[in-house]
Amino acid sequence: MTVIQKLLILVATLFLSISTTGLSAGTSKSTEPTIATESHFRLRTIVLDAGHGGRDPGNVGRGREAEKDINLVITRKLAALIQKKTTYEVRLTRSDDRWISLTERASIANENPANETLFISIHCNSHSSRRVHGIETYIFDIKATDKFAAELAKWENKEEDFSSVDFIITSMAKRAVERYSWEAARVIQSVLVSHLGARDRNRTASDKMVRRAPFRVLVDTRMPALLVELGYLSNRTEYKKLNSSTYQDKVANALLTAIQQFGQAMEADRMAARLP
Repeated sequence: MTVIQKLLILVATLFLSISTTGLSAGTSKSTEPTIATESHFRLRTIVLDAGHGGRDPGNVGRGREAEKDINLVITRKLAALIQKKTTYEVRLTRSDDRWISLTERASIANENPANETLFISIHCNSHSSRRVHGIETYIFDIKATDKFAAELAKWENKEEDFSSVDFIITSMAKRAVERYSWEAARVIQSVLVSHLGARDRNRTASDKMVRRAPFRVLVDTRMPALLVELGYLSNRTEYKKLNSSTYQDKVANALLTAIQQFGQAMEADRMAARLP
């Protein structure tokens, strides 16, 4: 990375920090990002992205089971529940074991209206320490929550490089939907932790609710988007759970509940604003 690119990132980070925290006299004291938007969001379509696939196995568990397979199984289970129990449309970026570029995943999502679509990228994590465990939910930000989040994004982005300048421009444009990305991530994290009895690793975030990192798969999506890490394959207990069909069903049901809660919150938001 050149000196100019580093300076551009520094300037963008300062700009984004100001826009998020709101340094004006009338700034809200809520931890929720205060982003002005022209229209309110209404949930009608969910795009589910099973992380990795094909030549990219993702993380590999203790018994050599690949993350890509676990991601796909849970994604399919969730898609089936959405189709059966809601009126939402659901799309999958991949429905079988194939490699799809990160930019192509975003392109598939962007075929849907940005103000009616939620993008969820489903993953499982890993760590050098087998004692690390828990669930994390991320939204896009050019500045990662911490060193671990930055390293995780770097690993997830390894298949594809991108222009630092384009990255900064895109990140500025995404601020318009940050409010909804943040709220969806907050709800999903809360429901997963409570329904699964898992450790809440988002408590280390600055707002104690949602973690942030510059994930490539979230860069080009025009709609509210998030990435969820459902547990650590490097941890013996979570590895066994994530490979259990019963636990996978619990994860899918918890995600469905969270999506429904988010959709209901968005409808309440529209009603409060007296929108049709």
